[in-house]
Parts: sequence; structure tokens; C-alpha cells
Amino acid sequence: MDVSAITVPTLAEEVYDRVRSGITSGTLAPGSRVSIRALADQLSVSTMPVREALKRLQAEGFVVFGRRSVSVVSLTAEELHQVFAVRLHLEQLATEWALPRLTPTDVDDLRAVLAEMADDHLETGRWRALNRRFHQRFYECAASPYLLDLIRGVWDRVEPYMAIYASTVEDFSEAHRQHVRMLGLIETGDLPGLLAENDWHLEHTRRTVAEALSEARRPPT
Repeated sequence: MDVSAITVPTLAEEVYDRVRSGITSGTLAPGSRVSIRALADQLSVSTMPVREALKRLQAEGFVVFGRRSVSVVSLTAEELHQVFAVRLHLEQLATEWALPRLTPTDVDDLRAVLAEMADDHLETGRWRALNRRFHQRFYECAASPYLLDLIRGVWDRVEPYMAIYASTVEDFSEAHRQHVRMLGLIETGDLPGLLAENDWHLEHTRRTVAEALSEARRPPT
């Protein structure tokens, strides 16, 4: 048993968590400049823990330091394609492992998440949280903490772009239809059908985000 003293999270750790959350949620959008002083003022801290947090996030690939500025990393179209390809392979493996282990309770949980997502007046941030919960609740059934940790890491890379997705689509009806089809395939244990549906689901999302990024980066005429 470890008898060392229990410590509360340090200020630097809290600042790191807050800034990282701002990036993964899309509040600090890809490509945006980050003011160390402004962040420090917003968090009511000195600039030192903010700078430490950003250095840590730089090492993790979330921000980049320029000569006189710090910016949130913005993926190119090819990098975005690669991240979604990695996500697809990890999630297909998780699907193969999860489906045989599924219990009625797991299915009930997934159905409950989808029921909440069916609300036409759902705020986009809440929809994104439920979307992530639906997918990862299923992948938890794979009973592999290592695989789930890898999937979460890739989702953190994709999550800022899900904010772009959520702001681009007219509504979430198409995504909901895809989720309903996925749940049906989960319930029937149709692995080939589920793998194909997941492939299409991720490609639909990637293409929507890529088109939105291309439009945003197009120089004005």
C-alpha cells in the first residue's frame, strides 16, 4: 500500500486541464492564436502556469509556439484524413471485440443515450457530448482499457473538428439515422453490417468537416 501523502491537483494541473478542455471542445478553435496574458486573466492566475500548460500541450501536439505567438494546431486536409483513418481502424477493432461481449444492460444504456439525442432542441455542445458517449459506451464493452485509451486519445484530436461539424450541418437528423442503424445492427449482432455502417458514418463526418474547412480556408474573392 502506498502510504505517501495524498495531494490535491496543483494549480498548473488545473490550468492545463482547463486549457486542454478549451481546445478539445473547440472553444479555442483550430488555428486560433492564444494569448498567454489573456488566458491568465481569464483564469485569474499568473502567466507562469499558463505557459507551463501550453508547453505541455505543445509536447502533446495541441498547440505550436511561434516567434511571438502561440496557436492551436490546425490539421491539414491530409492530416485530418489520417486521423480519421486511425480512428476507423481502432474503432473497427473495438467493434469486433465489443459485439460478442454485449449485455442487455449495455444495449439499454445505448438506447437511452440515443433517446436523449433525439431531442430536436438539443444544444450542440450537449449533442456532441452524447455523441461521444454513445460511441465510447459501446467500445467500453470491448473490455480493453488499452484500446479504449487509444480511442479516447484520437477522439481528443478529432473533437475540435466535431465542433465544426456541429456548426456546419443543418441539423443532426442524418447523424441520428446513422446511429439508429448502428444500434439496430448492434442488437442483431450483425458484425459485417456494423463494420460497414461505422465506416460510412466516419467517412460522412470526415467529409463534412473537410468541406467546411476547405470553405473556411478559401481566400475571399
